[in-house]
Amino acid sequence: MKRLILFPFFFLTSFTSYCIPLNPQTEKNNDLMLLLGTYALIGANCVNGSDLWARDLTTQTSVCVPVDLVSSGTNVEVYKERSLSVNYDLAKFARDFDTITYPALIATFGTPSDIDGDGKVKILVMDIRDGATANSAYVAGYFDPMNYFPDNLFSRVRSNYAEVLYLDGKELIIALTRDPNAFASTAAHEFQHLLRYPRMRAANQTDEIWINEGTSEVASDIAGYGPQISRLDCYSGVNDSRCSDGINGVSLLDWDSSGSDILKQYSYAYVFMRYLYDISGITETERQNFFRNTVIGAGGTRANSTGNLINLFKTSANFDSTALGSQNSDVLFRLFALLSAQSFGIANLTSVEQVTADGASPTTINLSAAFVKYPLPTNLARIVTNPVNPTTPKGTIKQGSTNFYYTSTPTISAAISRKNYGRIVTAPSKGVFFWADSPAGINVSVKYVQTNEDGTMMIPKKPRSLKSVIEGNPNSGPIPICGIEFTDDSVQTSESNPIE
Repeated sequence: MKRLILFPFFFLTSFTSYCIPLNPQTEKNNDLMLLLGTYALIGANCVNGSDLWARDLTTQTSVCVPVDLVSSGTNVEVYKERSLSVNYDLAKFARDFDTITYPALIATFGTPSDIDGDGKVKILVMDIRDGATANSAYVAGYFDPMNYFPDNLFSRVRSNYAEVLYLDGKELIIALTRDPNAFASTAAHEFQHLLRYPRMRAANQTDEIWINEGTSEVASDIAGYGPQISRLDCYSGVNDSRCSDGINGVSLLDWDSSGSDILKQYSYAYVFMRYLYDISGITETERQNFFRNTVIGAGGTRANSTGNLINLFKTSANFDSTALGSQNSDVLFRLFALLSAQSFGIANLTSVEQVTADGASPTTINLSAAFVKYPLPTNLARIVTNPVNPTTPKGTIKQGSTNFYYTSTPTISAAISRKNYGRIVTAPSKGVFFWADSPAGINVSVKYVQTNEDGTMMIPKKPRSLKSVIEGNPNSGPIPICGIEFTDDSVQTSESNPIE
C-alpha cells in the first residue's frame, strides 16, 4: 500500500499518514538551476509576480505554481492553480470562509499574524504534489511554516513570506461526494495551525502533536462542520473497517506518525479535546476563553505540553477541584477515567482503582460526583450509542492508553504497577484498564535549545521516534516540517508494560 505523505501541520481525512524527511541542503546550485529551468518552462513568477510557492512533497523542494485569483474578500484571498479544473464553487467557499470560518476561529484563537502587511490569509487550491494515484492515500491540505521566514533564493524550500494555506483541488474535491463538508472542514483545520504557529514561535516552544492536532480537529467543529461522524466511529471501532478495535490499546499522548494507529490517534485526540472543550465552560464564551488560552496562553502558560494543558484547564470556568482534584496527575487521571468509562458504557464509578506511585498498590476513589459533573456532551453522544467495540484483548499497556475488556479485567500488581495505572470493573465481566500518564512526564515543557557547534537551534530529544527532521535556519531557529516534536529515529516510542 502506498504511504501517505502528510506534512506541515497536516489534516487527515480518511487515510493513513506519514511525514517524510526533508532532504539536507546539499548540491544547492544544481538544484537551483534545475528549479529555475522548470520555472522558465512553465512561465511562473514567484519572485516578482503574483504566483505562489508550494512544496513538491515527493522531493521536498519548492515549485512555483501559476495561479489565478478566484476571490478577494475582507479577510481571505483564494487562488486556484491555473491549469487545474475544479468542479466546486470556490467563490462560495471563499465567501463562507471569509464570513463564517474566519470570524468563528479568530473569536476562539485570536487574530492571525500579518507578516506581508496585506491583512489577508491566502488559500491556494492546487493539485498537491504528493505522488497520489487513483484510489491511493493523498494529502488533503497543509500549512507550511516556511512561509513565515524570508525567502532565500538558494534554499530548496522557498517562502511566500505570507500567511498561506494549501488545499487539494483533486482528491479532496472528489471526497465531497462522501462528505460535503470535507473541503471547508479541512480549511478550518489548517487555519488553526496557521493561527497557532506564530504563538509557538513567539514563546520559543513546540506544542505536543496530540494537543495541536486535536485542537485543529475541534476547530472544524467550531467553524460549523461537526461533529465529525467518521472520527467518532473510528474512535469506537464501528462502521469503519480501517479502525477495527477502535482506540483499544492506542496511546493518545505518544504519537508515532509512521505507525498504523495514526487515524485512531487523530480520532482519539479529537474526542479528548472535544470533551475538554465542552466541559470547560457552560457558555460558548467560557469554552472559547479556555481554548484561546491553550493557544495564546494565560499567565505565561500555553498548552504546549500535557501538563500545561491541564494547568490551563484548571483555570477554566467549569473546573471543579472537588470532583477532579488539584494535582495535574490526578486531574489527568480522573479525566481519563471519566472519558474511558463513558466510552465503554460504564456508569458506575464508585470504585475506581488508582496507583499513585510506581510500585504501589492501588487505592480506591469515588468518581460518582465527577461523572455527574462531566458527562459526555451532546456533541459526543454518538459514542454513547456506539461505544468502543474492542475485538482484541491486550496483554500490554502503553502510556496514555486505555485497554477495554469483555473478559476478566486484569488486576493491578504492585510489583509492576506504575503511577496513574487505573482500573474500573463492572459485573459480570466488563472493565477498563488505563495508564493516564504522558511519556515525558506531565509537567515537561519543550523549548528550543542550542545543541550544534555552528549555533543552530535544535529541539531536545524526547522519548518519541516520530520520523521527521527540521530544516535548520541559523538566523531564526528550526522550521517544523510536521506538526510533531522532532527527535532522532533512534529514540524509542512510549514504553509498553505487561499487565496481569
